[in-house]
Amino acid sequence: MSVVCYIHEARSTLMKANFSATVVSALALFSLHAIGAAPIKASIEEGGNLYQFANQCYLMKLYDSDHYLSKTDNGFVFSQKKYFATKIYMRPAALGVYLLFDQDKQYLIAEGKNLTVAGKIESEMTLDVPEKDYLITPAEWELQAKKGGNEYHLKNIKEETWLARKGLNKNFNLAASISFEPANGCAKFPESELGATGDITKTQHDNGMLWGFADAHEHSGANHGFGGKIFHGASFHKLGIEHALADCEKHHGENGSKDLMSVTYKSGSGNVAPDSFGSDLYDHLIKGKADHRTSGYPKLSEWNVHEAPTHQSLYYKWIERAYLGGMRVMVEYMESTEVVCEVYKTLLPGNSESKSCNEMAHVDHQLIKIKELQDYVDAQSGGPGRGWFRIVYSPEEARHVVKAGKLAVILGIEIENPFNCFVDEREGFQACDDELVRERLNRYYDKGVRALFPSHKFVNAFSSGDGNAGVLELGDYLNTGQWRDYVACEEVPGRYWMKAHGEGEQTSIFSKISDIPGIKALNEFLSDGKDPAKQALPVYAEAETHCQRNGFTPLGMSLIKEMMSLGMIIDLGHTPKASLNDIIPLLVHNNYPAVHTHGGDQAAINLLDGLASRGLGSACRDEEGGSGLLASFDNINEQSDPETGLPRKGLSYDFNGFASYNKPRFGALSRCEEKQKDPLEYPFTSVGGDIVFQKLKTGEQEFDFNQLGLANIGLYPDLIEEARRSGASDESITALFKTAEAYIRIWERAEQRR
Repeated sequence: MSVVCYIHEARSTLMKANFSATVVSALALFSLHAIGAAPIKASIEEGGNLYQFANQCYLMKLYDSDHYLSKTDNGFVFSQKKYFATKIYMRPAALGVYLLFDQDKQYLIAEGKNLTVAGKIESEMTLDVPEKDYLITPAEWELQAKKGGNEYHLKNIKEETWLARKGLNKNFNLAASISFEPANGCAKFPESELGATGDITKTQHDNGMLWGFADAHEHSGANHGFGGKIFHGASFHKLGIEHALADCEKHHGENGSKDLMSVTYKSGSGNVAPDSFGSDLYDHLIKGKADHRTSGYPKLSEWNVHEAPTHQSLYYKWIERAYLGGMRVMVEYMESTEVVCEVYKTLLPGNSESKSCNEMAHVDHQLIKIKELQDYVDAQSGGPGRGWFRIVYSPEEARHVVKAGKLAVILGIEIENPFNCFVDEREGFQACDDELVRERLNRYYDKGVRALFPSHKFVNAFSSGDGNAGVLELGDYLNTGQWRDYVACEEVPGRYWMKAHGEGEQTSIFSKISDIPGIKALNEFLSDGKDPAKQALPVYAEAETHCQRNGFTPLGMSLIKEMMSLGMIIDLGHTPKASLNDIIPLLVHNNYPAVHTHGGDQAAINLLDGLASRGLGSACRDEEGGSGLLASFDNINEQSDPETGLPRKGLSYDFNGFASYNKPRFGALSRCEEKQKDPLEYPFTSVGGDIVFQKLKTGEQEFDFNQLGLANIGLYPDLIEEARRSGASDESITALFKTAEAYIRIWERAEQRR
């Protein structure tokens, strides 16, 4: 059987049912030859404040007496001896739901009719069960308020029993009426330290513009995409950091040997490297070669984007530290790729959270989780609406949130096949037309989605994609049933706007699948090295640069028009040259802005008065003290609109998206060519002058920027301070802190179309 037959059969099986052994054969052949329960919320009744006890120390007593809950050798009793009263740290698991953490670092739990303790609680993150099962644990207690005062009942959610005067009881009429007395001496609940002190006071520039920077592209819910086991670790967990950032062996295998995406990333720095990927994949998948230590909290031995990029880099306390450092807008994209999910399920059977690899199902799940994150932050902050993390649904709401000194979070989608609109017919899916696209776009608008990538790596029903590495061609074939239609870029001429600002034309970095060692030899063998008609893989014209011939489809243009009618944010990241040729005239004609959160096509973005954003340059300093980081800050300032003073270039690091991140200037991970001096010194004061930063410390791991660089989003303040101390001008720093205003203005202009 030829290579193309293997691939075609694998793809057909994938799209019809369960990615059977056929695709194993195809993918194994390529590998060997070179590829290279739902959370609970308490009901709110009239009465006392259910949320006021968050993260504070209390004694629990009977409301109508001086009897305090006390631990004994046989469990718990209400005793008159206050001296022996149990000190309880009230840690919110959700709004109105608490973990009761005592002075001995044990959890109060229910066992049948008995109130007892446990030193450790198991969850879906620590047990070998799918994460989507969300285990309800005996440590979760729902607090309910009685009418008319500070009188409460406690209900164990798992056992459905009430705390009674003696033990637990299923009869509500026997539930004890309790109150809480402030206390000292509680055990410290496990949590990441912020390394930050102070209160936010800076919200506006002197001219009235919003103060702060925008991070225009992040993926905190990546652990719920791709089937659920590629990215390990959650942005939060109801049981705390020990579960959110648990040991990753469950997902990544012993010593990280099954972390195939980490292998991919390390082999090619975000793109697959043809020369090494195949052998690396074989060594890990077949031989069980170690990739990284798996220890989670508190050790977090290799928990940073440089050593293990498939670990959560957007834990909510790290996001909070970035927010304290001036981040005021964050765009959260729901992400997934069906093909990657299916490949994982095939190569690692059982190593998937989800039976379905459908991208929109993963989007739906992530939308639920990001809203639960907001509720979780609210719970830690004392009640609904009181948290610093605010999902916003209009530019007006975003302005209000930023002016209030909080973080405005905008929801978006970045997947291969938006709204289940495929190039080919799929069993069980309705073929998309204009009406269906309109209905589904509006459905997700109603769910809060305001930003969208119409194209991504693979060809979809709307547009060609921008995937340009050889192995991605195989992915595109599995996704669409066809090879990409690549031509010399000269055959896809750029329009006038592509050269209007002297930026030149967009081209593709191109790596043909037929050039990958092993696959090339196999292909030549099958064709006798002579007959192109016998070759299993596509043959492309010889050219220095290749571009995809096709741009937006008629359905894709309808999608863009519908987005404009809703005032949505169009992200041109991953939009190839031919598609830009189609869309730019429409946007220009309608005076409609756009963003590009992968940094490219600055000329087009300038023409549209939009915002192009990406990661900042290397912090490594040369002999004269210059650096890529300084150049990036200068470029943000230089790209400012001369009339408004607003930047057209900003920041987006694509955390959890296999992007590139700033490595440190010192230590084992440094890649600086010159000897570095003047390390970043702690403490330092924020750009706003209102927050003092020490080193970020999470468990036993101290995230020193000098040694670890931009290890997670929480190091944004350190990165900016590095730029300040290495010579970035006040004007350049100020330009970055105008990007929150710039992004919201783009959204406002888009909203004018509604």
